[in-house]
Amino acid sequence: MSFMKEAVDRSLPIWNKCINTPFVQGLKDGTLPLGKFKNYIIQDDIYLKHYARVYGGAIYHCAKLRDIQMFYSALSFVSGTEVAARHNYLKQFGLTSDDLEHIKPMAENQAYIDFMLDAVNSGDIREMLMAVLPCMLSYCYIFREIAAESDAAQSPYRDFIADYTANGYYEDCKRWASFADEKCSEYTTEERVRLIEIFEKAGLLELNFWSMDF
Repeated sequence: MSFMKEAVDRSLPIWNKCINTPFVQGLKDGTLPLGKFKNYIIQDDIYLKHYARVYGGAIYHCAKLRDIQMFYSALSFVSGTEVAARHNYLKQFGLTSDDLEHIKPMAENQAYIDFMLDAVNSGDIREMLMAVLPCMLSYCYIFREIAAESDAAQSPYRDFIADYTANGYYEDCKRWASFADEKCSEYTTEERVRLIEIFEKAGLLELNFWSMDF
């Protein structure tokens, strides 16, 4: 079994719990109040700023050009495509990213941010990958699962759901997971356990994020 398959298999029960949160179910069937979606977008935009910092930190710690290029591709997606999507929603709510600079992360969000930045401080790019990939990979899994249900097609949030079910996003997630498999191919038993624990912990923090009282 590959490293990433084991890591993902261990986290699937957590990702399924994410699917069953009232927030994600509300996205799927359209019952989520718009105010809660607005607060999610605000908190997620705050999160993404720090998420991008992790990729920047990983680039700093890379010694190989190819590794730099891989982290840069992920950083470009986060700071470009994903942030732009959030800013489009903020604009609809009459907000800009500058308006968010003085808004504090909710406690669960701050805990997630701190966890990711701790991974940067480790200086180990494998730990950084394990800290950030569950966000990308779980979104791919979660939104593909809910998009397969009939009521998702009628949800007012269907465009948001579609952002994470696109084939391009799926292929990017496969590429980044393959890269993580390559970087984590050599390890001691102790290192393997630690890295998978980091991946699983990130998944639990994702669950806490989806469970926040927006």
